[in-house]
Amino acid sequence: MAYAGYWILPEKLQVAANGGVSRCFNFGNDYTHCYTSWFYACSITAYLGNITLQGYADNGNRFLEGESKGYNAAYSVLKASYTWRNWQFSLSWANPLNNNYKAYENELLNRNLYKHTVGYSKGNGNQVSLNVSWRLSRGSKHNSAEKRISLSDADNGIL
Repeated sequence: MAYAGYWILPEKLQVAANGGVSRCFNFGNDYTHCYTSWFYACSITAYLGNITLQGYADNGNRFLEGESKGYNAAYSVLKASYTWRNWQFSLSWANPLNNNYKAYENELLNRNLYKHTVGYSKGNGNQVSLNVSWRLSRGSKHNSAEKRISLSDADNGIL
C-alpha cells in the first residue's frame, strides 16, 4: 500500500491518493484459491474559510474469503460544507449520475456448486443528502500553566 498527499495551495487546496495490491491465499482440505486485487482512492479538498469543498472516489474493495470471492462497490462523492459557530451544514451527492448503483458482487468458487450474485441499489445511486450537525461544548477550557524552566547554576561549587 502507498499513500501520497500534497498541498497544491498551502492550507487551501489539498490532493491525496492511496492505492495498493491485496494478495489472498486460501487453502482448504480439497481446494486452493489465490486472488490478487488492486485498490485506489483519491480525493481533492478545498478549504475556503468557513466553506469546504471535497471530491472523493475509490474503486471498491475486492476480497477472497474461503471459497467466496467478493466485491464491495466503488464509491464517489461530491461534498460542500459550511461552518457557522457551532453548526455545520453539508450537502453531499454520492455516486453522481449513477441511477443503477452496483452495491456488491459475490462469486462462489466451489468445484461442485457455482453461484454468482450481483446486487444493485437504486437508493445509493445518485443520492443527495443534507446533514446538519451541532457541536456541544461544555465544561471549562484547559489552559496550560506558565512554567519557567531555569537551567542556570548560581552555586559556586564549594562545599
